[in-house]
Amino acid sequence: MAELADRSERLIQAYNAKDFAAMEELIAPDVDFAHYNRDFHLKSRDALLDVLRGFAEHYVPDRHFEGADLVVEVGDTVIRQAWYVGTPSVDLPGFGNAGAPFRLKFCSFISFDGDGRIVEWKDFG
Repeated sequence: MAELADRSERLIQAYNAKDFAAMEELIAPDVDFAHYNRDFHLKSRDALLDVLRGFAEHYVPDRHFEGADLVVEVGDTVIRQAWYVGTPSVDLPGFGNAGAPFRLKFCSFISFDGDGRIVEWKDFG
């Protein structure tokens, strides 16, 4: 794997481990984040990490990405396709009902600046 693909894998490992300090180091403060299928957009690392913390603590504590089916580097962007799985602790529209495991295929586009920090992260799925 190339350098940016390795950095994107570090992001996913930190996400799965709920290591928000490691995620903070990888993500630029003014990251452009969107999850299009959920109509969710943010332009701040701190706001994004707050949402991800809350999601992990209150809604889907066991959420995680499985190993990637596809990882491709195109310029400064990594395209990563993988299953996203978990069991909601509450009814969560678009994911599933409380106690019912979900398995969703995600495709993520993760772009990096010249210093290797994530400046754009777009999820589909």
